[in-house]
Amino acid sequence: MALPSAIAKEGVNKVFSYISTKVEDKASRADTITRLEIALARLDIALEKTGRIPITYVSLLRSRKDIKGVYMEGTELLNKHKKPQDENDGHVVVRSSSYFQWIADRAANFSISSLVGLGTEKKLSSSVAQKFERYADWAEKFVAEVESGCPLRHDTFRYPFLKHLLEGKSLRCQIVKNPSHSLSLDLHPVIVEGRGVEVQLRYEYNDLRKLEEPFFIDMDLRIYEDTDIIGTSIKCIQRLTSPFKLVAESAIIGELTLLPNLQDNFHSYVLPSSIKEICAFYTEFLRPDPICCNGNSCGTLANKSSIEIPEPVIRICFSCYISAPKNNLRNAPLVLNGIFQPHACWYSNDEIHIKYGGKKERKNGGVQQLEEIARSHALDYLVHEPEPTDYALWWLSMHGAAFVTLKAMPRPSRRVSKRKR
Repeated sequence: MALPSAIAKEGVNKVFSYISTKVEDKASRADTITRLEIALARLDIALEKTGRIPITYVSLLRSRKDIKGVYMEGTELLNKHKKPQDENDGHVVVRSSSYFQWIADRAANFSISSLVGLGTEKKLSSSVAQKFERYADWAEKFVAEVESGCPLRHDTFRYPFLKHLLEGKSLRCQIVKNPSHSLSLDLHPVIVEGRGVEVQLRYEYNDLRKLEEPFFIDMDLRIYEDTDIIGTSIKCIQRLTSPFKLVAESAIIGELTLLPNLQDNFHSYVLPSSIKEICAFYTEFLRPDPICCNGNSCGTLANKSSIEIPEPVIRICFSCYISAPKNNLRNAPLVLNGIFQPHACWYSNDEIHIKYGGKKERKNGGVQQLEEIARSHALDYLVHEPEPTDYALWWLSMHGAAFVTLKAMPRPSRRVSKRKR
């Protein structure tokens, strides 16, 4: 009888030691979880504060992205280890002597193998909580940097209307020179947390006296307090139409260049919230990562073709008339429509889709091949077709897309003189 008694006594001692260790572990674990919760709360505050401030520095946007990643990682870790508390809120409560009887019963059936598994559960360590506390310290310094670098604190801007855009105000400038000649410029800011300030620009030029001169451009880009919005627009117009001869380029660009000097003609207006949400969704779709390609001043297409779209530009859509080759049967200009999305993701491989004359073709190739097809085969096909038609091209890739359509206009009507009899 002495041996079973000794085994039972040893079992009781191990159970009491196990319970004592578990109580200490629970206290330590609870402290670690509390530290992690406080660190995550500090990170959340930093994200909330900076989410309300327009950020224009790409380095700050990148830091905020890192902080958000740390916050999400910590939240996932906390949810994994913070299990629902039992009815006693994790505390061991001694109710009566029956509790000791329960211990004795457990000890009688306790085996060495059951003790081997104690502590095999993965624990949330103090060093992990300390790591998130350091991140929280960094996040608080980051908030101070964002507040000090807020563009609204500056007094000088390249264009006076930039301040209004950074404040979230939409602007419109309309100029009617005469009943047949007008131009308009709309600027609408899109402010989404973590993306800085993005602006949708829409410029339209019309001269009914010269039907071949209407021009339209719609562009999305990220801005800062020194962004040359007008200069960027002009640069994109020139680069995108460089493979072709743009009709009345000097008039279109000349009018656009003068718009920043007409500050008194700008009027603010408010877009419906539903339109704002659509615009925000659109820019996020076309550029999922707002800081991709940073450091490439010429943009994503620089190494793929002669088209160099500045990195901040998200999308460009334009429509204009271009001069047709001299052997054009219609002796009329062609209409060029183009959409460029330098940061959109469509296909895993570069592909070109072609559609003309009821035919559809698909081939592998980059945007450079698309340019070559548009300059050579597309123009040659259009000028030799007897009837008005169009030629459509799509370039789709993992990073970037382009849509180009060339349209041949009808032949100008001929006047037939009738000899009076």
